[in-house]
Amino acid sequence: MTTLEYAKFYISHGFSVIPISPGSKRPAVDWKEYQARQATEAELNEWFGFDGAMNIGIVTGRISGLAVVDLDTKDAVNYAKDHGYNKLVPVVKTSKGYHLYYGYREGAKNFQKRDDMPGIDLRGEGGFVVAPPSIHESGFQYSWLEGYKLDDLPLVTLPDEFLVNSYAEKKPIAALYGEVQ
Repeated sequence: MTTLEYAKFYISHGFSVIPISPGSKRPAVDWKEYQARQATEAELNEWFGFDGAMNIGIVTGRISGLAVVDLDTKDAVNYAKDHGYNKLVPVVKTSKGYHLYYGYREGAKNFQKRDDMPGIDLRGEGGFVVAPPSIHESGFQYSWLEGYKLDDLPLVTLPDEFLVNSYAEKKPIAALYGEVQ
């Protein structure tokens, strides 16, 4: 499939897509408006229709009904396996690990570097992920795992463990104890 066909495929799954600058993870447009609306066909054609050089981003959160768990380390992959998070969900191979695609739910907010989930990031409301067939700056091409593609498996609801309801929940526990005098 071409980049444009992938973009239309993602739109057909209800996802909001944005163009990502070639060889990077930076949006090529002011993407905030695409947290509230999907791109038009004319925008898709403009972004992805000519040379196919643009990478594709999928806006996570309510607009796309999507939350993505990002596993960037071997420890993160092992943690996900040990907790059964990688079973029966669509999975993308990234340059450093995997993206696990889940159905969005309220409370799914972006986080990075939680002490209780080493090497795991979450992209929920207000976030985006780089999606196949994008090319990482290293030259690695993002790809869907065989048998774990969007058409192979439904999006299951994001597990409770990934929900963050307050700033205190996002702070590493060591930092919280350090603040107590």
